[in-house]
Amino acid sequence: MKTRFYVALVVALGLSGVHAAEIGHWRGPEMNGVFEAKNLPATWSPEGENLKWSVPIGARSAPLVMNGHVYMINRAGEGDATQERVVALDLETGRVVWEHRFNVFLTDIVALRVGWANLSGDPATGLIYAHGVQGRFYCFDKNGRMIWSRSLTEELGRISGYGGRTHTPIVAGDLVIISFLNSSWGPQGRGLHRFLALNKFSGEIAWWSAPSSAPLDTTYAVPVLAEVDGEPLLFTGLADGTVIAMNAVTGVRKWSFLLSKRGINSSVIVAKDRVYAMHSEENIDSLAMGRVVSLDARTGEEQWRVEGLPAGYVSPILHDGILYVGSNSANLYAIDAKNGKQLWKYNYGAEAKGSPIFADGKIYVGEVAGRYAVLEPTRKGCKQLGAVHFEEDDGAPVEIFATPVATEDSVILPTLTHTYCISKKPAPDVKALEAKALASLASLALAPAETWVKPGQVIRFAVTGYDAKGNVLSGLPGAAYSVKGIKGEFNGSQFAVGGDATMQAGVVTATVGDQTATCRLRVVPELPYREDFEALPTGLPPAGWISSKLKAQVIEYEGGKVLKKLAERPSPAFARLRCYMMPPIDAGYTVQADILGVSKKNRFIPDVGLINSRYLLILTGTTERTRKLRLVSWAPIPRIQKDIDFAWEPDKWYTVKCSTHINNGVGIIRGKVWEQGTPEPDAWTIEVEDAHPNLDGSPGLYAYSVATTSKSKGTEVLFDNVIVTP
Repeated sequence: MKTRFYVALVVALGLSGVHAAEIGHWRGPEMNGVFEAKNLPATWSPEGENLKWSVPIGARSAPLVMNGHVYMINRAGEGDATQERVVALDLETGRVVWEHRFNVFLTDIVALRVGWANLSGDPATGLIYAHGVQGRFYCFDKNGRMIWSRSLTEELGRISGYGGRTHTPIVAGDLVIISFLNSSWGPQGRGLHRFLALNKFSGEIAWWSAPSSAPLDTTYAVPVLAEVDGEPLLFTGLADGTVIAMNAVTGVRKWSFLLSKRGINSSVIVAKDRVYAMHSEENIDSLAMGRVVSLDARTGEEQWRVEGLPAGYVSPILHDGILYVGSNSANLYAIDAKNGKQLWKYNYGAEAKGSPIFADGKIYVGEVAGRYAVLEPTRKGCKQLGAVHFEEDDGAPVEIFATPVATEDSVILPTLTHTYCISKKPAPDVKALEAKALASLASLALAPAETWVKPGQVIRFAVTGYDAKGNVLSGLPGAAYSVKGIKGEFNGSQFAVGGDATMQAGVVTATVGDQTATCRLRVVPELPYREDFEALPTGLPPAGWISSKLKAQVIEYEGGKVLKKLAERPSPAFARLRCYMMPPIDAGYTVQADILGVSKKNRFIPDVGLINSRYLLILTGTTERTRKLRLVSWAPIPRIQKDIDFAWEPDKWYTVKCSTHINNGVGIIRGKVWEQGTPEPDAWTIEVEDAHPNLDGSPGLYAYSVATTSKSKGTEVLFDNVIVTP
């Protein structure tokens, strides 16, 4: 039997070729609390001794070290700006590389518990997985680009844990597996602790598994993986008080062992044919509170037990045949992993929530009352090598709920307010690193390079520097940002767009050294959207509208302003205007505008109209023998087209309105035209049904000019009082 994750399971689950320093699981490469690191400090100080760096970014969960970054999930902002955040720090300097903030909603979890679940990573791909307290499940690449996301609450009926209890995902081959209590529809109407496996690349659901009975609590035990007799298995405690083993590829349960009368929160350890599990609640067959057990990894049969040891929150360590178990009251027990005999007990505090780790012959562990201890354990006993206590200015402790992580020559230790990286290795000379990177900097890229946002939204930018051969540079100094054409404020790499509900468009520029990179940014207001052109500059189309100034411009007209479709260039490319006001939105909205078609020589008349969800409502002019009102989609075929005779007149203002509606999968597209200034008619002028409707599309304006020559203008079109309503 093989149980080592990075020896046997690497092959079984497709993770070969992974560097040993890349650790995707919060309990280390073998998921047992042991980290392969050397020459770590026994003493340190937040003021400088063996301190590599510190940042005012805290967490209540374990950091994740991959891709040369320290990834964390935590709370950010205050008041109505309070959000959950995934942030990436440079492993060498602690500098913020990127962050992604998202709102908290649809949960009873309070602000102090935000950022509960640990992040998980996939060393084979560098992908990062985050489970927020509101039920958003994210996949990011190493540079912070969101690959996919799911809303587990709204899509799948995830039940919000009380007090913050949310589950940590785990990567198994091409799957990412997460569990939660849910109640949704049909057979899943009954609330159970269920496991959900998704494709790790796409977020597509692969399978469900419900290995538990009725849940007793919301819990947060993190699964571990091991290969047993050639079969990849997942082991964990459940909300019904059981410990289970299930196939990590199919979700089929192998065995179940009832351990507690309440749910289980601490993670198990699997090694040498055994599963070690524990809890701090009432036992099934005794009055004692808490128990540690050794189970057969093949069958789940109990091999030995330690009665009355309340270890309900802290996950254990297994090293060199010793099981180190932390109790709720911060007592560390050393237990012989073979027979369950207690070797010693050591008190390191008053209350324990974060778990200890073992690295370089030492144990690093925090207690809630703001104290990190460094211990030296042996088979005969334990002694303290060093400790650091954290206090607020008023003497209150800076609480510690997180679990540290060790990597190569450093240990990352989070408190609720700060994170510390300790190492015997000297702190890097950041200025020297930056100077070296700047000397090689040949080009700069800004991500995103183009996007659109809503008023009041916050957007994060990321800068990547390249040398002359296109190699990515590390150690770049932070970029300087500027913006033109958009109201808002920068805070580092984050841009908070102003709340002005007007359409805006501009350019964000990032500068590092003598290199710059830009992002084209549009601010698109929520519906209803109105534009009468009065506040806009002449000689240009409205900012952010998809239309060249060679085709349409705002002009002065009879004491006001309108948008004019130009007819000055005889080239066919300039005859037609399809002007899109905003990016595609869901069908079900209405577009309205006042339109005037200017005739030429009293016999040439333009086509004029509106665009809604990729349908065109057109008043035809000289392009048809008789004037018509047309509804059309994909005109060259046409796929959908309906014409009615409609004797509209040029050089007269009309109000034109186009509406789309999806009813039971059928699109209903309607048009209405009436003289400007007269009452709107109740009836629609034209209507068509589409059995295969366009489900979304941009609102826009349409025009087609005729009779344009190199010597004279053609038929122009004027637009005014544009309205888009939901």
